[in-house]
Amino acid sequence: MKKIIVLMMAMMATMSVNAQYLNDPKTPFTQGKYYVSAAASGLDLNYSKSSEWSLNLEAKAGLLFLDNWMVLGVFDYNNVSNGSLVTTDLGLGARFYIEQNGIYLGAIAKYAHSTGFNDFQPEAHIGYAFFLNRHVTLEPEVYYKHSFKDNDYSGFGLRIGFGYFF
Repeated sequence: MKKIIVLMMAMMATMSVNAQYLNDPKTPFTQGKYYVSAAASGLDLNYSKSSEWSLNLEAKAGLLFLDNWMVLGVFDYNNVSNGSLVTTDLGLGARFYIEQNGIYLGAIAKYAHSTGFNDFQPEAHIGYAFFLNRHVTLEPEVYYKHSFKDNDYSGFGLRIGFGYFF
């Protein structure tokens, strides 16, 4: 019973933190704010024909150049099928926040590189910025990545990360 009460109190506190933005005329997605993020994918959270197992670690940095519009720089580390292919990706993209509810839509153009492997991999994603406090977000997102080199490296998945707005 104590666990249920503590869980309900935590949920109510989290909802009140998110509700503070509904009454705040200056939303968290205003022009001029900076953003950094770290995320992980893989570990059976994604699907690609090229592998049964993969690990993806991602770092993002961004700037809200207009209200609700962000430009992003991305760096990825990918380990596919226990080391059979290890790539690093660099990318540039944009994200649009639907201000009322925290849902965002994004697209990133990525260049994947490894020894003997170079590929252009555009990505589209949709996610939700769930504010834990005024600056920190929990960001689950669903993505699709397309490979122009080999369709076996195309795939979709779930990525979970933390973001920081300042």
